[in-house]
Amino acid sequence: MSLQFEIIAGIDQGKQLTIHPGPGMIIGRGSAAYYQVNDPRTSRSHCEVTLQGEQVTIKCLGGSGGTFVNGQKIQQQNLKLGDVVQVGDTQLRLQVGDEPLDVALAPIQAAGQPPQPKKQPDPNKLETLVGTTLSHYEIVQVIGTGRSGIVFFANDTRDNKPVALKILLPEFAKNEEDIQRFIRGIKTMLPLRHPNLVQLYGAGKTGPYCWIAMEFVAGENLRQVIERIGVAGMLDWRNAFKVAVQIGRVLEYAHGQDIIHRNVTPTNILRDAPSKVVKLGDLMLAKAMEGILAQQITRPGELVGEVEYMSPERTRGTTDIDHRSDLYGLGATLYALLTGRPPFTGSTLVEKITRIRQDEPVPPTKFQLSIPHPFEGLVLKLLAKDPDGRYPSATALLQDLDRIGKVHGITV
Repeated sequence: MSLQFEIIAGIDQGKQLTIHPGPGMIIGRGSAAYYQVNDPRTSRSHCEVTLQGEQVTIKCLGGSGGTFVNGQKIQQQNLKLGDVVQVGDTQLRLQVGDEPLDVALAPIQAAGQPPQPKKQPDPNKLETLVGTTLSHYEIVQVIGTGRSGIVFFANDTRDNKPVALKILLPEFAKNEEDIQRFIRGIKTMLPLRHPNLVQLYGAGKTGPYCWIAMEFVAGENLRQVIERIGVAGMLDWRNAFKVAVQIGRVLEYAHGQDIIHRNVTPTNILRDAPSKVVKLGDLMLAKAMEGILAQQITRPGELVGEVEYMSPERTRGTTDIDHRSDLYGLGATLYALLTGRPPFTGSTLVEKITRIRQDEPVPPTKFQLSIPHPFEGLVLKLLAKDPDGRYPSATALLQDLDRIGKVHGITV
């Protein structure tokens, strides 16, 4: 039986370290450490690991802040499978090598963290989690709801920062295949970084809840912006242009990682109030909720997402879509930013879908004369019924946006 540490929290999250027989295997950030970590809060020679037979022993070497096992500070201790060692901000779980990941993704309660409150929430009513602590997140208030779960504003008690904590409905945690898919999605998405992508801080399963901790964007989503436009008048086309560039850039990045978002809508695009930067959210769910997980939240004949912003091919319920469906979603969002309404509406679901598949959108200049024709043409091209009629890639879209920006003196 081989043994290994898997780093489950910290800068090196996801890395696996094989444990070899004998003493002298030092964990630290120094060049002489056998297991080098990039954690700045870890000492150069933080602790020592020894494997004799099948017994793993860890000994603190005086590392800054100490060495913890399952949240308790230790000087020397024998480890058993599943134990979590913490050095600095890095957490390492002892497990059998090459075995499937279990579902205990959530880092353990940090040393010195207050105990969980006694209040017992109702697992079937996620809103009752307000006022409780999940893992190391103090849940303050609901900031958004969706078909798959609820997004809360929460305080990260370990890193002392605000987060958006998305908690999925408990049924997502009932199937082992779904949990493994969730884990794979997390491992894929954690390393992704882009200035126009809502950053993923971590994810896990605590009790009956699968959760995702994300960057908290202090502002509003574009759906709220569009609702104001519908009442107060049109948005300056230059602001829609800036959204097109920023979301085009993050789609280029995501598509380069072979990730299709599948639900590019105004609700999933957030605008930071201080900087006016827009960020695409829910990219992690696009990967983690493929297949069975996504199907669980639908009923026969239902569609998941904001139908008005779906590409024609998505309305057919097919899974055979590609990155051009994301470009359609961006086009529909830009159209709504320019006109105050999505390109196709209807009083029933059937009417909406029929128009998306068959009707041509009213040109945005019918609502706002100041829109330059090249930018209007760009938006209408994104809304082509046939994917072959759209831009072949986000890169090609950005090239046209760059030309328009230069003509009108707009930099993003």
